[in-house]
Amino acid sequence: MGTYSIIYLKKPEKAIEVNNLLKEQYNLKYETYNGIDYGLFFSQEMFNEDLRFMNEDEEGITNLPHFKRPISKETYYSLLFGLGNCFGDIGTVCIKISSISDKDIDTIAALQKFSKTPKFKKLINFRKSKNLQRLLQTKM
Repeated sequence: MGTYSIIYLKKPEKAIEVNNLLKEQYNLKYETYNGIDYGLFFSQEMFNEDLRFMNEDEEGITNLPHFKRPISKETYYSLLFGLGNCFGDIGTVCIKISSISDKDIDTIAALQKFSKTPKFKKLINFRKSKNLQRLLQTKM
């Protein structure tokens, strides 16, 4: 388990814009699947591609085999973001902060730098975010 920081955007539809900003200004590397960058903040486009993968890809269909295909958007949304999840929602990033992995060091450093900019205050929902201050004060 562990402790996670979940950062919410004020406007979830800005996820791609924020991901692009972080990629360009802080040299973050993202994986790309079917032309979709899988950036820090989960976007609607990422959700749509994941759902397409689960319903149409040979490997994806083997995941969750007890679900009848096609899995609806509503069902898949509840699986990802329903009660008891630690991922947040569309427009969020979730980072484990109780034991930081090597791959998260660059991400956390970029978010710490980004937090010192005026855009951060305009884009981030501080009230809804969880353990944000702890993440921003993490020493690496």
